[in-house]
Amino acid sequence: MILDRIVNPPKECLKYLIMKLISFDIGIKNLAYCVIDSELCSILDWGVLDISTCDKCEHIMKGMKPCEKDAKVTINNTRLCTAHQKLSQYKGLKSKKIPKQINPMLQLGQKLVSVLDEHTIFLTVDHVLLENQPALKNPTMKSVQMLVYSYFLIKGVTITTSPIKNIEMINARNKLKAYKGEPISCDIKDRYKRTKWLGIQYCEKMISENTQIEEFYKTLFKCSKKRDDLADAYLQGMYWLSIQK
Repeated sequence: MILDRIVNPPKECLKYLIMKLISFDIGIKNLAYCVIDSELCSILDWGVLDISTCDKCEHIMKGMKPCEKDAKVTINNTRLCTAHQKLSQYKGLKSKKIPKQINPMLQLGQKLVSVLDEHTIFLTVDHVLLENQPALKNPTMKSVQMLVYSYFLIKGVTITTSPIKNIEMINARNKLKAYKGEPISCDIKDRYKRTKWLGIQYCEKMISENTQIEEFYKTLFKCSKKRDDLADAYLQGMYWLSIQK
């Protein structure tokens, strides 16, 4: 999509060279990303990807939508999660456990490449930002981080004609620093929940005040069930832009 050039860009954007970056909040079921144009501080693409390779529950919920939680068993050729296999309609029927994947990381890597390849805009950016994951505390997420890193290294940085020049890891603690507005009070005591809540509030306020962000993305954020992940990806990108000299 083409956006009109801004007449009076935000002063914090004037110091940047024209650049397009992508910011990732690392996850498997919720791999959030945000593509940002630093010239306008606008959003070019924003969403959440599911790169999980587990079989999904096929029980039909209200609204005629499948459950889609991870399936654990098969009953009458229907894959079911732990909760739905206990429903009365399945009681007394023979169930079969779904076998564990032999090489889950290989399958995850294949799925990741397939999903990222569907978004051609990803390989048109100049800079890639990845939320840095703790290697010991969450080794699986660290592996996902490095899979994403490898994707952009191989398909971007190492290719002479690619615009991608750098891939950078960002400490998760820095995201909230992107917000420069009035303080927002919060009485949530749990640190993790407090950070997530504030991230959503900061993001909502920042995008609502930025006239260069299309209404489509403002509505997308407002209606999303994964606002925390979308917010993390956006705030991380805006934080990085704010510290460039």
